[in-house]
Amino acid sequence: MSEAEQLSCVMNELAEIKKILADFVSGTASNDTSNVNLPPSGKEYLTVDEAAALIGSKRSYIYKLTHEKRISFTKPGGNRVLIKRSDLLDWVEANRIKSQKDVQNDVEQFMKNSRRPRRKAPKR
Repeated sequence: MSEAEQLSCVMNELAEIKKILADFVSGTASNDTSNVNLPPSGKEYLTVDEAAALIGSKRSYIYKLTHEKRISFTKPGGNRVLIKRSDLLDWVEANRIKSQKDVQNDVEQFMKNSRRPRRKAPKR
């Protein structure tokens, strides 16, 4: 191989490395460590892998939730864990932390609907 061919080969490899780095930095690189995609939206029961992908967690966390019975699940056949999509989403929503604006709206709504009459200022 001539010197020019070697230089061309190195330049091609360098261009490929630059593209891979650019994809990684921009977040468009494919994640080869995870072969699980999000489940189809119409699927009612999810596997542990699909449930983890849906909420962005690891399989071990889903197993921990089922072991501690913090989330409902079913084991048809006694071995395979399936989680109902609505149960998982309800669990996620139940752990929602309200923003200050939401809390302020709740307080205003409570005060507005309060049956207790407001105290009048004492007369002097």
